[in-house]
Amino acid sequence: MYLTGQILGIIATVVTVLMPLFQKKWQMLAATIAGNLLMALNFFMIGQIGSAIFMYFVAIVQSVVSMHHTVKRTKVQVWEQMLFCGLYVGLGFFGILTAPGFVPGLSGKNLLELLPIVGSAMLTFSIFARSEQTTRKFLLVNASIWAVYTAIVGSTTFFAEFFAAVTTAAALWKYRRNKKPAQ
Repeated sequence: MYLTGQILGIIATVVTVLMPLFQKKWQMLAATIAGNLLMALNFFMIGQIGSAIFMYFVAIVQSVVSMHHTVKRTKVQVWEQMLFCGLYVGLGFFGILTAPGFVPGLSGKNLLELLPIVGSAMLTFSIFARSEQTTRKFLLVNASIWAVYTAIVGSTTFFAEFFAAVTTAAALWKYRRNKKPAQ
């Protein structure tokens, strides 16, 4: 099961690397849904039960809601943003409290499990951002935080997060707006 989980992590890497290169937001969201599902399965199968798995599933639901808004061209409501921020924090702490080996207090493992919560908050901001460039900026911070977390826990999804940060930075550069007036 461990090997299968790590293979799913590698597949998630490919999906995540391609995600910020899509030009349309709905395409980025579809890739986000697939990548998060594969990453959740990776963490479950390698025995890394904690806040991360909960974060991935909330991210899937949030991406579906955002895709609905994108396709329908409707505005995200403030209550939706607050709901997802609350779900990330609440389910993140639930994941910490129910993780195998949980010890009350400020242990290293408990502090480590805060990283997925912070990274997921960045995902919230990215998904509900109005512009593609703002989405990419938050995704860059999100991928950087998750890269640190996945490296520490030993998941192959580290490569997904590392390459996501690199490709997101490249996409930010590629799709930047030229601020200089035309000559």
